[in-house]
Amino acid sequence: MSPGGGEGPSLLSHLFSRICLSCGAKSRQRDLCPVCENDPVWSHPGREMVRGGRNVRIVYRDAGPVARLFRLAKNQGNRKAMEILFDRGRLTSLLPEGAKLLLPVPPSKSRLIRRDLSIPDAFAFRVHRLRSVPVSFSGIVRTSDSPQKARSRSERRESIFSPNFQLVRGVSVDWPRDGVVLVDDLMVTGWTLRSIDNILARDGIGVMLHLALLFREESS
Repeated sequence: MSPGGGEGPSLLSHLFSRICLSCGAKSRQRDLCPVCENDPVWSHPGREMVRGGRNVRIVYRDAGPVARLFRLAKNQGNRKAMEILFDRGRLTSLLPEGAKLLLPVPPSKSRLIRRDLSIPDAFAFRVHRLRSVPVSFSGIVRTSDSPQKARSRSERRESIFSPNFQLVRGVSVDWPRDGVVLVDDLMVTGWTLRSIDNILARDGIGVMLHLALLFREESS
């Protein structure tokens, strides 16, 4: 019941609905305030590039409300923030013709336990729902929980030669030999995706595309 006695949202839910999920400003009962909702980062999403000889597609730049929502989702497990990023991204045109399998980068076990959310898994599943390309949530496992952000640039590059991932043979044997798309949440150096790419190549599996939700320019 509303304070006036009629049906409607409680005062508490009414107050919370007026707070922007990105910046905390008043949002006119929407998830985002007008400033965050109309930020230029939404108007020009997406980027295509070639890094290390690999084709890469990115949904957003790591900036403005996109960056804030992403950190809310990644660091605090906020599913609403993640869904806003998915809903406002142009996901239907991400995959090229010939894509046969989506492979999300496996999350850190410690982070998954703390946050109960894997953005690469959720991202791959959303793309799967839009394009009906199969997705495998097993077959690649981490051999280390050390996050990329804790490593120096040289250590990230070294991971391409000493990757912190391995294949589960009983699963990967049934994967297609080409048309694989690797899915991650954030790309900075790209070494995580490339290290997995190299592991798959040694098993005779060709990766056609690296796909990431956000791209951050690497600082010097």
